[in-house]
Amino acid sequence: MKYMKHIKQASMLCAATALLTTQAFASGYMIPEQGAKATGMSNAYAAIADDASANWFNPAGLSFQENNITGSAVLVYPLNEYKDSNGQAYSAVKGIHVVPQVYMRYGSDDSKISYGLGINSPFGLSVDWTGSGAPFSELAAGADSVTFSEIQAVHINPNIAYQISDNFSIALGIQYYNAFKVHLDGQSLKIGGSGDGFGGNFALMYKSGNWSIGGSYRSKVKLDITGTAVGGPGLALVGLEGIGANANTSVTFPDLHTLAIAYQATSDLLLSAQVDRTNWATFDQIVINYDPSTLQIATGSSSTIPEGWKATVAFRLGAEWTLGGSTSIRMGYTYDPTPTNAEHFSPRLPGNDRQLASLGYGQKISENLSMDLAYMYVWLADRNATNPTKTLYQGTYTGSVHLLSGGITYKF
Repeated sequence: MKYMKHIKQASMLCAATALLTTQAFASGYMIPEQGAKATGMSNAYAAIADDASANWFNPAGLSFQENNITGSAVLVYPLNEYKDSNGQAYSAVKGIHVVPQVYMRYGSDDSKISYGLGINSPFGLSVDWTGSGAPFSELAAGADSVTFSEIQAVHINPNIAYQISDNFSIALGIQYYNAFKVHLDGQSLKIGGSGDGFGGNFALMYKSGNWSIGGSYRSKVKLDITGTAVGGPGLALVGLEGIGANANTSVTFPDLHTLAIAYQATSDLLLSAQVDRTNWATFDQIVINYDPSTLQIATGSSSTIPEGWKATVAFRLGAEWTLGGSTSIRMGYTYDPTPTNAEHFSPRLPGNDRQLASLGYGQKISENLSMDLAYMYVWLADRNATNPTKTLYQGTYTGSVHLLSGGITYKF
């Protein structure tokens, strides 16, 4: 019975975190790097938003630009390491993750209305401790094992902006998230599923002389997830390995608040500052329901796991120098704290505080075509997990991340 209790606890943890896993470089499980130009300025871009990536950063910026389409992608290379209490180090599986984005802006010259569309992936990625040798990834960890988790999700966001005056614009949009590929491997359970949900967004921008102010709000979005849970090798002793059951739960992506200001200090120098509040308090607990099956011997009919995340505020600074009218050099810095807490800490989301530094390059190729490149390095503060509920997770978690972003913008 004691073994069954541990299995049930593992089932709860697996089902919950499988739906929200990412490499430990992002803000919680969010990926703010959603445009090459913005990445070069460490995403301090909501008061600038002068290409079609405004659909994500500040849709009100669509009113102050020409028709254009922007395509970009960011390559993410994270390095995660765990050290146990004896100082033995273990590394997560290394790999490059590709996060693509496509944005479009359209409006006629004689209309105050602009239309936009953004397709991107602001939540996702994976973490893989398989074969690392970390104690929590081994079969001996049983109910508390942590191995591989993944989520791939697409965000589709149509927007409409209205220019109230020469200086002021507002925008409204609809958000649709589709988590189309969710996987989790653990020694006790393997879980796969998918789900979707809708939300909304609102934004504004005001320009006066050399100053620009931008603000945006994105609502929280609840995703209903359906899938299957299958017993892994950790359940072989009780005859449940390979036994499957339908399962469902829901997760809520957090609401996002952004306020930014930009200043054209000289004809060649643009400065920007931004504050982002992410309401991670929406990730308070997860309730998982299991359809009737033999697997309920281990999982029960439903389970609840607390998370207790807190809202965080990230601070961003960016700068852009224009050289010769066609070349731009950019740089930026961000401080982004973790939303996780010590009690419910897990290797699935190590949750270290982050500092980010970026460099960017922009080149106007022709009158209608330009390209942007950016590099970002992320320092992850050491996380000394001394008091998690699961003692097996105690230790020190370290890491760093390299990001390379590139994009093309075409005006039409």
